[in-house]
Amino acid sequence: MGARVAFAPSLTRGSVPVRVDHRRGVARPRAMSTSPLFDAGVPLEELPWGKVGESAVASRTFPYNDGATALEAYLAWDPEALRRAGGGLPGVLVAHTAIGPQEVFIHSCCDALARLGYAALALDLFGAGACVFDKARRDAILNPLRENRAANAARTRAGYDALTAQAEVDASLGVCAVGFCLGGQAVLDLARAKSARHLRGVVSVHGSLDHPPSLASPSTSEDHPAATALLLHGTEDPFNPPERVRACVEGLRDAGVEHRLVEFEGAMHGFTRPEKVTPSDRDAGFGYDDAAARRSWEMIEAFLEARGSLEAV
Repeated sequence: MGARVAFAPSLTRGSVPVRVDHRRGVARPRAMSTSPLFDAGVPLEELPWGKVGESAVASRTFPYNDGATALEAYLAWDPEALRRAGGGLPGVLVAHTAIGPQEVFIHSCCDALARLGYAALALDLFGAGACVFDKARRDAILNPLRENRAANAARTRAGYDALTAQAEVDASLGVCAVGFCLGGQAVLDLARAKSARHLRGVVSVHGSLDHPPSLASPSTSEDHPAATALLLHGTEDPFNPPERVRACVEGLRDAGVEHRLVEFEGAMHGFTRPEKVTPSDRDAGFGYDDAAARRSWEMIEAFLEARGSLEAV
């Protein structure tokens, strides 16, 4: 059911109005939150997705909820692709890292996916309205989700529901999810829960890998369909040592979730983040790896195009 692939080491280190910037081909919505997007200072062309395509991308930021928790979504799509489709587009859910969704890295990923023909939504696990860098505040938000992974799956499901409710999305064409770091754990929990009817596949990119005892996975059925899971992992990720990776893979197998583990030799945590190149980053366990970043994005593109088929990667 699962497969392991290894790669050689690298030598390198209520909605708001839509706005479209036709000069740059990037939509710049008026954000619901008052805080600007966090920008790590990396040129778009240096991100794994680079400057995909030339088409203008439309977007909007809008509120949604998980129970009593108010959250913020960012949706991006290509209006011309939507017109050609004559209906909705296939959806992609994008789950953020441990600082939150309001950053250029996550929004530009959605923009790139929009240019590839998807309606892409950045979900919100925090409900903070801006990126959170204070550890105490972040732990206060995350600890309830860490301790109750069924609640984490439900928070992620709320993002899925927000995506599939949008007029630009045709869920019957299939929905996939891509998560980075903390977001990798979130999309895997969504797959484990088997609660999203149109979810075809999820991708964890240097995600938090484990086997959560607080999240029961029901038997696969028409009411609980199983998505596939692609795990893109760096072998030198100190946050995910071999025993955690092994537990994750065994748990997915036991849950009946078809999966593939791809290991990038020598890559550290956060290998898709071009700003993670300083000695202090490496001391903290983070490190950009250009070859792993580019190859992982290629695999993500193939996986999404095949609507979650592991045979495509």
